[in-house]
Amino acid sequence: MIGNLILRKGCNPGPIADSHSNSAGAVRIALLVVVMMTLVPSLGFLSVSPGIESSHASVCSAMAGPVANAGTDHTEWYGNITRLNASLTNSSDYRLSLLTYNWTIEDNGTRNILRVGVPVSQYSFSTTGIFTVNLTVTDPLNRTSSDQVVITVVPKAELGSNRRLDVGTDSLTINFNGSNSEPRDLIVSYQWNITKGDRSYASGTGPLFNYTFPKSGNYTVTLTVTDSGGLSNTQSVYVNVVPKPSFIVKHWAFTFIGLPIILVAAFVLIGRWRKGAGLVTKTDVEKARLQWKTFKKNWKIFKANRLGFAGLLILIMFVLMAFLAPVLSTVPNPDMHEEPRVENPLDPTGPPLQVNPLPPSLKKSIYTNWTHPLGTDHKGQDVYSMTLYGARASLIVGLVATAISVILGTLIGLGAGYFGKITDEVLMRVTDFFLVLPWFPLMIVMMAILGQKFVWVVVVIGITSWPSTARVVRSQVLTVKERQFIVRAQAVGASDSHIIRTHILPNVLPLIFANTVLLIAIAIFSESFLDFFGLGDPSVISWGSMLESAYEQGAFKAGHWAWIGAPGLAIVSMVLAFSLVGYAVDDVLNPKLRRR
Repeated sequence: MIGNLILRKGCNPGPIADSHSNSAGAVRIALLVVVMMTLVPSLGFLSVSPGIESSHASVCSAMAGPVANAGTDHTEWYGNITRLNASLTNSSDYRLSLLTYNWTIEDNGTRNILRVGVPVSQYSFSTTGIFTVNLTVTDPLNRTSSDQVVITVVPKAELGSNRRLDVGTDSLTINFNGSNSEPRDLIVSYQWNITKGDRSYASGTGPLFNYTFPKSGNYTVTLTVTDSGGLSNTQSVYVNVVPKPSFIVKHWAFTFIGLPIILVAAFVLIGRWRKGAGLVTKTDVEKARLQWKTFKKNWKIFKANRLGFAGLLILIMFVLMAFLAPVLSTVPNPDMHEEPRVENPLDPTGPPLQVNPLPPSLKKSIYTNWTHPLGTDHKGQDVYSMTLYGARASLIVGLVATAISVILGTLIGLGAGYFGKITDEVLMRVTDFFLVLPWFPLMIVMMAILGQKFVWVVVVIGITSWPSTARVVRSQVLTVKERQFIVRAQAVGASDSHIIRTHILPNVLPLIFANTVLLIAIAIFSESFLDFFGLGDPSVISWGSMLESAYEQGAFKAGHWAWIGAPGLAIVSMVLAFSLVGYAVDDVLNPKLRRR
């Protein structure tokens, strides 16, 4: 009965010696029972009036009581509510809700916090310093256990929020104010430091600090406050100084679309004026009709190519994205940084947690008051808006870099193919030199020399992708220049420039045009490649730089698929669209490739 009672109440009666035989074991058990029955009345192990529970208490009194655990030593900011957590206290006899927790704190006198059944308490220290907090845990049998935790309360530095300055619009001087740091009466030192990358730009002391930022870039402003006891705290904010947009960036649509059209029109008008011909003649009208008829025929062939037509629709979508980005964007400025912070649910008294990147949502965020259909990145920038504006960088690089590449390749190919001999030998050896060089290491070296500017990204891609165009044009010129109309033009004394401009170039243009569309896809991929490896212009929003930041911040492991998928899908879609259109155009302009 006693053994059953002990086991039922969770006490361990201890091991019983093993017997070598059944008879010996029985004798020992009998002797044990007789001894216990003899001792029970005299020692009072069992008493009828208190009941069974008192006997259990007497039997278990030899057991160990609770083992208090006040948690680990940690540091808190002044003004934060400190969380006193004893939930790791070990008690094998009773549940934690049956224990009594008494916290003793020496903070301008002795402070006692008594909690019954609640292992977690909160306390706000009245000053900074190093405090030893004692915990005493008592169980229902008045068995106690003590533990202590050391909490260091440091001053809280406060210097405001992140800033964005636009060169040419905002003043580049900021008056930083650290006087809101707490506790004000105990802080004896304010130390400021402004850095950009690994370089320190300025430092100062005092609660107020003024600084004029010399140039664009991302700066880190750090404030370290120290109290009279030598305890310190450091906080930082970021200042993004955005350079004034150039005319090309500000008027990119006019620069890359309207201006070329105006130049071509002016070139045609000047040519007609020099020849003394009218602006529009009957011959021009007939030519226009014939060209329109040819265009409709080619358009019909193009539409029959379903993949090419689908690629064209995708390109139209991206062009609309680039033009209408300010209208379609859900935030007023895609460079806008929002870094809201919330209380840590596991440690409410510790430093707040940053909520970025935010998940995709069609509702207004309670943190930013903006809608983020694809969420935000680690800086709080809207992924959807950056994806829209990223189309501009890709289209500009694709069109301008390809124009540079096509012009270089066409000139070299025309010269080598038409003149031949030593000219062909020299130009083709130069072309072969660029062809055998790995294009990516070559671009890395050139970007390291020229600098990470958007204009150099365009130039580098353009001057490293012309060799294929030169080879294609040369092969076509070698075929065209042997035709009879070229020989007749040479026989009548036509100059080389006239023959190239009037007879050879028009016959090579269809092939150049088809190759150009494919080169745009390669240029866009190259730009994304450079940005992903951190070689692009950090001040320009591009899909490659979005993927770079996603990779650096561990978005792949964290599962932020919208942050990764939006720019990645945009790059693949635009490159694929240009490739499909290029193959379709080649099918239209080259009858030998056309399916019958």
